Amino acid sequence: MESLILQLKQQPDFKEAPVLAVECTWDKLLKELDELLNQLDFPYFTYSVLTRKPVANTLSSESYRQRWENGSDIIGSLPDSVVKAYYSDVVQHDLIWDYLPGITKPFLADDMAGGQGSYAETFWQKQGVNSRVFIPVPGNADAYWFHYFGLYHKLPADEFREFFSRVSEWLVPILCRYHALLQAVAEKPQNPYLTQEILSPTCLHIIRMTAHGMPVKSIADKLALTEEGITYHITRAKKLFGARNKTQLISIMYEVGLF
Repeated sequence: MESLILQLKQQPDFKEAPVLAVECTWDKLLKELDELLNQLDFPYFTYSVLTRKPVANTLSSESYRQRWENGSDIIGSLPDSVVKAYYSDVVQHDLIWDYLPGITKPFLADDMAGGQGSYAETFWQKQGVNSRVFIPVPGNADAYWFHYFGLYHKLPADEFREFFSRVSEWLVPILCRYHALLQAVAEKPQNPYLTQEILSPTCLHIIRMTAHGMPVKSIADKLALTEEGITYHITRAKKLFGARNKTQLISIMYEVGLF
């Protein structure tokens, strides 16, 4: 363990190292990450690049609700049986979800007011997990948009807190680097906003032109549509993403990988 910590200390510029995303694959990156975390005695990790809030509050699609409840919007080393059991029986009792959407720095489950909650705590202890830490990583526009790593460890809370304080200075930048590579390699194929086609190609085209500063009339003329039709597409997208105005809509669409 000490030798690994020393190795991490010697790589403070890891996050700046030039790596060609084209040379990476989704599976290769996840395998490397799992091997690194295993050396730090993390038996499991999860990774999510999808959005649950605020977009999830505005979507009525049954498929989206099922993705959340089944845990199919995360990947990692947790066995499928554990993921399914957690999302079907435990997630609604786990206080961590009151905190995760708003975190901007590593958050230990033990820091929750009132503790982890006996039901969730018992569930994870049965999996050999006594401590959990969740690490947010920046999205496409360098904002925190519910992209996170969840790391699971066997150490009890007090020991884990001391351990994590020793490795976080080097581990967090490494995780951010892996996140950037994973986004570059595989975010679009994994992105439900693209694969589920919640916005039509025409609507996406209109909002991209809007993002470039084109007024409604110019967009209508270019696409041979009415101005009312252009406004309809923009209004529908704002409602879908809960955006107050076009500026916020464009920002959100950058964050979820639609631009």
